[in-house]
Order: sequence, then structure tokens, then C-alpha cells
Amino acid sequence: MSGPRKKAPRTIAVIDPDRCFGAFACSICQAACPVAACIVEVPDQDGRMVCAVRADLCIGCGLCVTLGNPTAPQQREFGCPPDYDAINMVPFEDMVSALKSAEAGELPKETPITGVANEFAGTSDPATAVITNR
Repeated sequence: MSGPRKKAPRTIAVIDPDRCFGAFACSICQAACPVAACIVEVPDQDGRMVCAVRADLCIGCGLCVTLGNPTAPQQREFGCPPDYDAINMVPFEDMVSALKSAEAGELPKETPITGVANEFAGTSDPATAVITNR
């Protein structure tokens, strides 16, 4: 995807790092995603490499979401393994609002923002894009 997006998606994928099996062991979500570099590997709070979705690249197709997950927008062949069910589709505007609040330190630690890599977190560099509210 080159240049700024023409229209924001209605929903974007969000990966729960506590449920993600790990980028090196699974990466099915990366294989399912049609957008290059949309799902990246980032270290979680324990240093384990997990997958994270770049909100600035996600088109909201839901191909990465677990089969049978009620937030999935469509049927597909495969996605995040049902044993993990680590990915949910979240309204885009809710995510942007939450990310801006996280930047300002206004969110409690238990919010599902950890591991989201995107332009709203102030960086597009996957190596530094993990948001944690400590």
C-alpha cells in the first residue's frame, strides 16, 4: 500500500499479545494478511516475540481473525488458530481514540493496547512501536 489511505476502514484487527502464540512459532495471521508488513513481530512485556497489527496499514478485511470468531467480517479458509483466538476486529475510531489516550497516559494498564504498532503511537517503526501503559 503506497501513500495515505483514501478511506479509514470501519474496523481493524487487534492482537492480544497474551493470547498470541508467538511470531516465530505461528505467524498464520501474517500469511493470511493481504497487506505487506501490516502484521509485524514485536517483543511483548516479557521479551517474547508476538504479532502486532499496524493500524496505519490494516484494511479491516478480517482474514487474520480466528475461524468462528464473531468479530470476523467474512468467512475464509484460515486465520489465527482457534486455540489462541488472539485477534479481534475493533471499530477503527475506537482504536484511534484509545491509542491517542494511551499516548497521553490516560489509559489504565489493563487496556488491550499493548502490542499495537501504528502511526498513532507516534512511530511507524515496528521495533519501537509497542505501546505499554506502565
